[in-house]
Amino acid sequence: MTATPNARPNTRPTTAELPAGHSADISRLLGLHSRGAQVILGVYVISNIAFVASTADLLDHVWASWVAVALVTAGGFIVTRPHPDPFPHNLTFATLGIVVASTALVLYALPDTGALGRATWYLGANTWLLWFLILRRRILLAWTGGIAMLVETMAWAELAGRGFLSGLLLASPQVLLLLIATLFGSALRRATWRINALAKRSVEAAAAAGAVEAARRVQDQRADELAEIVGPVLTVIASGAPLTDEMRDEIIRVEAQLRDSVRGHGLSLPPIVAAATRARSRGVNVTLLDDLGAPLSVVETDAVVTAVSGALDGATDGTVTVRLLPAGREELLTVVSLGADGLRRVALPRVAAA
Repeated sequence: MTATPNARPNTRPTTAELPAGHSADISRLLGLHSRGAQVILGVYVISNIAFVASTADLLDHVWASWVAVALVTAGGFIVTRPHPDPFPHNLTFATLGIVVASTALVLYALPDTGALGRATWYLGANTWLLWFLILRRRILLAWTGGIAMLVETMAWAELAGRGFLSGLLLASPQVLLLLIATLFGSALRRATWRINALAKRSVEAAAAAGAVEAARRVQDQRADELAEIVGPVLTVIASGAPLTDEMRDEIIRVEAQLRDSVRGHGLSLPPIVAAATRARSRGVNVTLLDDLGAPLSVVETDAVVTAVSGALDGATDGTVTVRLLPAGREELLTVVSLGADGLRRVALPRVAAA
């Protein structure tokens, strides 16, 4: 038995190609399930609350900003939720709704005149949410949310008498941040692809090494079995001493057992070997054939041992041919006996064995 590793793919692997627990995506790289991510989320929430509290005296409608804080806080918990990439559509659209609604609420709370300062905290807070959407492979939808935030700000500035250019200047830095997030996310995805490729190759190499080691163990086991069977006989033959009738019978028995181990390997089970030896000692010509070429299940093994041992122990002369049939047949095993009482055929259905 030998094993050959699969050829290395020329394309970038996807996370679906790797066994569970071995794939890496951006969510894993960001450590969203870690305590550090929870700390960052806490800082995000506290900062937004502090901005609203410190600018409350500037606002026309403070309640609107507090509602916006509640919304972006919920958004923070949504976008940092551990989940394989890409981020689910339903959660993505919920986040975009939070971005649009919180922007409208804060703009409603802002005064038409005077300096705004940290009262425009919604820009940074919502951009932070959109950052995570971009990193989690919802780039186009995140940019849609960023543009919506920009358009809302420009429309508010125009209606407030500040001019739409004022709104553009106020929100345009967030567009640059989204661009940075897009480039950063692309770099992270390339790193993820490389990590997954290395992980897949490691799994393939380990599987190949395991297969080779298993084959070596099987070969060693077969060699030990062969030495145990033929060693005593070969020692006697090599000694040059005259062979007795008992020794000739033993040589014939060993030759039959070796033939069974090669042609009927799947049937070389201790109870069957013992039954075949007893039948041959009575003059029965026994032939074991394994055309299945695959291991038997526990249930199949029990059924096969019972059927074959019974047929061999019941034979007193003639020939008995036992055959494991190829996969795909309705029958798992056939036993054909030809003796003084005629021809008998016993079949073991595969469904009954399973």
